Amino acid sequence: MAIVLDPNEPAINRGIKTVGIGKKGSKSLTPELALEIAGDLRSGKVPDAAKGAFFAGLCVKGIEPQEEVLEQAFAPGVLKDPLRLLTLITADAPEFAQWVCAQLLRGHTLDRQTAYDLGKFLFSDEPGDTARGWLASFLRVRYETDEEYEGLLKAIDDTMAPVFKVPAPHGDPILQIAEPFDGVDHSYMITPLIGRFFQKEGYRVVHQVGRNSGPKFDMNLWDIAQALGEAPAQGNFELASHKPSFGWFFHQSLMSRALDQWVDLRHQMIKRPFLSTLERFVNPLKADILIASAFHPPYGEKMMTIAERAGFKGVMIVRNGIEGTIAFPLLRGVKVLLSARQGDGSFRRHELIIENPPAVDVEEMIEKPKASENADLIKNYVKTGVSGNKHFDLRVGSTCTGLNQALIWLKENIQ
Repeated sequence: MAIVLDPNEPAINRGIKTVGIGKKGSKSLTPELALEIAGDLRSGKVPDAAKGAFFAGLCVKGIEPQEEVLEQAFAPGVLKDPLRLLTLITADAPEFAQWVCAQLLRGHTLDRQTAYDLGKFLFSDEPGDTARGWLASFLRVRYETDEEYEGLLKAIDDTMAPVFKVPAPHGDPILQIAEPFDGVDHSYMITPLIGRFFQKEGYRVVHQVGRNSGPKFDMNLWDIAQALGEAPAQGNFELASHKPSFGWFFHQSLMSRALDQWVDLRHQMIKRPFLSTLERFVNPLKADILIASAFHPPYGEKMMTIAERAGFKGVMIVRNGIEGTIAFPLLRGVKVLLSARQGDGSFRRHELIIENPPAVDVEEMIEKPKASENADLIKNYVKTGVSGNKHFDLRVGSTCTGLNQALIWLKENIQ
């Protein structure tokens, strides 16, 4: 399928969208685009993280003859020696970070300790944003290993503010909901109502939220929470208080300044890096159960493993739901991947297939959904039991019913 690029975007953005998709989706640069990028590199117009992300994609894809015009920004022959190119563009990064870049370029994977040490650099204030962009994008394009994810997640945990490191107050079991931080661009979100439902089932619900890092920018869960008048939790101690209507909202910027700083780098990098997966598994409260989503098939099993290693006793991963949320579609079934910790520390896994009889003729497609409108639907539903939107109401009902089936299995199987 041809890649449609906006000619008004910076050349480097168009370049990343061409070469930085992945092993199967990346395409070659046109000679014209390569020449335009070379000019911007020479003139210093390209942000460091974007430069790293672009050359990571180019290195994974392989450099082709029509792309060698990029040498104009460096020196003759440099593109024929990717290690030399890497040394040039990451020269301001610490020696260890440069070494990891070279290891990845040579086709090596990282063990857990090396990934943890890399994470300490990635989330530090040390120079080297080109290396950060290169590393994050290279890992994404070639797919991260479970060991790499675990090491990086441990490094993220080290950056948490002290008020989010203390043990959770005693009380009802904790259920964490973690929607993608870039949210949705074609539907309304029902997540606060899912939180409300599970709180009535005897859980304290915590939502992971944060600034929108893209690539979708219409609205995310935090935008809707703000439109509902919700305030972010100031620390783990807040779970000792009375349950808020929809649960507590744990904002990334308050939990980890280092993690929140990456939002700005990700805006430069365009494509989702490993953090779009990992940030949803940050577990400050050592929650009992996690609910998250995986739209693309390969990520379902991967996310199960990350969640198990992150300390959750029970895991629900919604597969093939509405993209950008844990909500169920109305015209097709969904799979809920389940994992329950056993007494010996192992996990029992199960796949729950939920078929929803079609209740509508077409799936909801909202162009440019607005958080204020979404919040109004939620407020109406809380007040009267209906929102005024048929698709929205049906989705609330089917999603809560289906997730409750999954919860029953977890409660029966967690030891």
